[in-house]
Amino acid sequence: MGRNFSQMIKQELDNLDKDPETRTSAMKALKSCIKDMDSSSIPIFLTQLSETNECEHAITLYEDIARVHRSAIVPHINNIMLTIIKTLSLSSSSNPDPFALHHVWSKVVSTIARYGMDPTTPDYKKQDIMHSLCKPLSDSLLARQESLSSGAALCLKGLVELDDWRFSSGQMVNEVCQRVAAGLENPVQGDSHMGLVTALAKRNGLVVEGYARLLVRAGVRILNTGVTEEDSWKRLSAIRMVNGLITSLDYKSVMSELTFVIEEFQKFQNDQIVDVKEAACEAIQTAKRILWSNVNVSLKDGLLSGHMSTPSSAVETEAQEDHDDGFTGFVHISPINDDPRSPTHSPQVNLMYLLYFRFSSSNIGCKVGGPGWWSNGSKWVQVKTCGFWYKVDPKHILSKILNF
Repeated sequence: MGRNFSQMIKQELDNLDKDPETRTSAMKALKSCIKDMDSSSIPIFLTQLSETNECEHAITLYEDIARVHRSAIVPHINNIMLTIIKTLSLSSSSNPDPFALHHVWSKVVSTIARYGMDPTTPDYKKQDIMHSLCKPLSDSLLARQESLSSGAALCLKGLVELDDWRFSSGQMVNEVCQRVAAGLENPVQGDSHMGLVTALAKRNGLVVEGYARLLVRAGVRILNTGVTEEDSWKRLSAIRMVNGLITSLDYKSVMSELTFVIEEFQKFQNDQIVDVKEAACEAIQTAKRILWSNVNVSLKDGLLSGHMSTPSSAVETEAQEDHDDGFTGFVHISPINDDPRSPTHSPQVNLMYLLYFRFSSSNIGCKVGGPGWWSNGSKWVQVKTCGFWYKVDPKHILSKILNF
């Protein structure tokens, strides 16, 4: 039966490249074989299937095998993944629409994960299955061939969106996050990588927070690349990714980038593409809302009440003149000795607070008075610009910076 079965499968697979009627008949015959064959015949079928290269109709048969034979496909995952990686690496040169092929393979990988595990499968085996599916794809995220790296990212996105993704090990999740962040350092990488980032932010926010700043900056770079290349879809995808990050992650991990995001995205409020313009406006409002609400809470509940309730845990002992990256939270420092307002050297009473914002291309340092610095109960902020200090209402300076 083995040789005859193999020849019959090969013949039907060859018929998939013929006219629609012959293709329909061949698909019907192949699906019937999948239902009738036992687990010992799966390797034979898979061997013939792996030689069909980029026939999308043939690729969908992997899904049928997974649905029908369920956990019996697990021993063959490694060979299937080798076929997937090989096909993705070749797809750009011979397929006019590689994204369609990537989408088909993504469905295959997700289907194998979904049906390869059942309620009786021990958790450690589920983790092994997810590792077998993820590892080859993760290793391909930094591949030089764009078709391979983007195809791998799309397949991983499909896995991340599955409920079974929870069985992936922390090490594997971190590896995927690390490599997709490194991959986005290359502006050539596009929609698939950014889609993977958005999916990871929703499912594994705590891990992604460690890469938040890198990912936001990468998104802005890709956004600007989309302008240079006149690629509206790339601009839209970049904006959506950044918006997904600042929406899904804890505000502390993205706070330092929010004014930068507002500044960059304001350039696209009048984009010719309506979707891009609307996405930019939505992201700006999201960033402003997060920044304003958390800064305001810190001012009221932290600075003005004499207690620290801040997005930064850094503690300084000396005054700081510059800052590289815009807002970093509120920082305790010692009083400035030559300030004529300093009534005493008690660090408990004369605490100063530094609040830095990025405004256009320069940084504005704001020294906000602590409890010992109020005059008749009034609240004030010293703003240093062009070498001079000005006394400004904190609400006023925040509203100006945030453009409210």
